[in-house]
Amino acid sequence: MLFVAPAAHADVAEKRELKTASACQSGPWYPDYSYVFGSPYSFTFGSTRVKHAQLRLSDKNSAWVTTKWPGMKIWLERTDGKVCGPKKVVSQGDGTYFASVKYLSNPGHGIRVCIKYRTGTTKCGKWKKE
Repeated sequence: MLFVAPAAHADVAEKRELKTASACQSGPWYPDYSYVFGSPYSFTFGSTRVKHAQLRLSDKNSAWVTTKWPGMKIWLERTDGKVCGPKKVVSQGDGTYFASVKYLSNPGHGIRVCIKYRTGTTKCGKWKKE
């Protein structure tokens, strides 16, 4: 006998992911120059490398992660609660995984990049303040 159950409720994190993905913005319509921030905004954690960059003219931020761990997610967040991402890493076919998120502008707000391991451990760079 087949039973139909009500739809499972998404957990709070999943709802937040769906709600906040819309905070990502399109890129500029003109040429812009990317600048990668060093430590403590970009960081290395074991074999995981996380880079936080900003387009100099449009003030839009992007981030990417390269790791050997599947299941990791990356996102950008602002001090006012806006979030771009999260985006889950995908295999590069060489034993590494990669994901990037873009763009989130930050005039008047701090912004940082965060990653979450599949174990639930979260690590973030320092807030980059404008």
